[in-house]
Amino acid sequence: MKTLVSKYIFKGFGFDVLLKNIFVETIEGEEFPEINMNDLKLHTAKALLIERQRLTGNQLKFLRTFAKLSFDDVAQRIRVPASTLRSWENRGKEFTGFSVEGERAFRVTLTNIIFDREKSRYDIELSLTKDFLSPSKNDAIDVYANLDSVQVSNK
Repeated sequence: MKTLVSKYIFKGFGFDVLLKNIFVETIEGEEFPEINMNDLKLHTAKALLIERQRLTGNQLKFLRTFAKLSFDDVAQRIRVPASTLRSWENRGKEFTGFSVEGERAFRVTLTNIIFDREKSRYDIELSLTKDFLSPSKNDAIDVYANLDSVQVSNK
């Protein structure tokens, strides 16, 4: 049975995320919110990055994995050993050991990654909305028109 819930606490990321006005379906006593998980991840990442509170270990892990960064990638960008970063993530609900400057650098890095992803997505959507040429009934489709080079093997 689906019910509209004005406030729902989602716990699937290792920390609480407040969702408002969503449908929740209850199946055999377990609740399943009707959400687009990709959108939820994106909005959660954005909310964490502008949050004025320091990041917890679980939030740090969520952001790192959301950005598809390895321990080594993040460690290099914020200039701490990967083992230190790993220990911060293992703190769970406790605050990380980031210095203020380090946490700012991490947040700026993640903000840029999200911005680049959204810009790329916007560029794709924009190209799909451009006007199309009218089809010509006499011309064959040139499948190689947009390829720089094509290599064909006779093997």
